[in-house]
Parts: sequence; structure tokens; C-alpha cells
Amino acid sequence: MRATMDNTQLVHQLICDCEGREYLIEVFSRPDGSHFARTVFSPQDVIISDGFSFEEALVKHQDLLPLAIRSRKMPCSSRLMN
Repeated sequence: MRATMDNTQLVHQLICDCEGREYLIEVFSRPDGSHFARTVFSPQDVIISDGFSFEEALVKHQDLLPLAIRSRKMPCSSRLMN
């Protein structure tokens, strides 16, 4: 089954400065009232954080973003060893 973004609505965008670069965070609402935040690094590389509320999704995402950025800077051999 393929996930779609049908019936979601973009409700907020912000730029987050992390490790000297700017990253776009988009927050969407779903019809059931839940939310998710996403950052697109490339078309094949996206991180998404779910939350019951706008605030929960955004806080989770802002906490996760630095870790996601650092993990992408690690050499592939280091990531494969764990």
C-alpha cells in the first residue's frame, strides 16, 4: 500500500538553522486532527515526525533534525557497521 498526502493541509513552514545550514520544516494537518512535520533533504531522503498535535509534531521534529543531519554526515562504512 502506498502512502499519499491526500487530504493533508500545510499549516506551517519554518526555517531551522542547524550546523550552519538552513532546513525547511513543513507541518501538515490530517483530517483526523493529527499532525506531522517533514524535512526533505532530497526526493529520496525525507524525515517525518508524527504527533497528535501541531506542537507535538513540531517539537519532535526539531529534536530529531540535528540527529538526522549528523547521521547523514557520517561515512557510509560507519553507518553500516552498527
